[in-house]
Amino acid sequence: MRIVLLVLAAILPVSAILYNVDQPVPISLAHAEYYIGGRLWGEGGIMMRFGFGLWNRVTLGMSYGGNRVLGPGVPRFFDRYRPDFQARVAILQEQGYTPNLVLGFESQGYDNCSLQVYQVREKGGYVCTGKTFDVIRSHCQLGLNYWRGFNGFLAVNTLLPGSVELMLEYDPAFNDHIENRGLRPGYVNFGVGVTIAEKVRMVLGLRDIFGYKSATRLNRVLDVSINDQF
Repeated sequence: MRIVLLVLAAILPVSAILYNVDQPVPISLAHAEYYIGGRLWGEGGIMMRFGFGLWNRVTLGMSYGGNRVLGPGVPRFFDRYRPDFQARVAILQEQGYTPNLVLGFESQGYDNCSLQVYQVREKGGYVCTGKTFDVIRSHCQLGLNYWRGFNGFLAVNTLLPGSVELMLEYDPAFNDHIENRGLRPGYVNFGVGVTIAEKVRMVLGLRDIFGYKSATRLNRVLDVSINDQF
């Protein structure tokens, strides 16, 4: 059991794992720890992220990208013409019965950005809590956020042998006021990740499985991130 706990501590809600597929994980980088991530999406699109830790409880970062960066055609960058920003503060750090609890802000949304509005809305201000359940080798989390309305998000990350993770996320998109929403459930994402040498992580994500929006239905992305210390 001790070995299992050590593996969970190294792989699940610690180190480079700041995000599952789309949803933030409720941790902060350690002091002088940094995170560099790149997402391949859309029609040759790239989104880059960079973050660094301050005082073990504060993480600051920024991101930028666009579609058609690779391949033919004219690149179309996010039309805010500036980087997006992320910040998070670890209020509680998981220990015993105490869960992770993070207060954060993210202005980065996902997919195309038209008229300064992302296809998948940014989190804005959010609070997120999470807990590792050793019996099922899983980290479960729940978040509440506000950006042009209230919303929430759920995520489960399960560790398999060989540093392989399975991720399932749900974003009800309550603040996405699309026409004729009807009974459409919001965004359901699934991902498979693997961590190499506890520093390099690769995630293949299948997003919007049930087709909340035709533009994002069954959207496939590849995320690669590196985590180390200065």
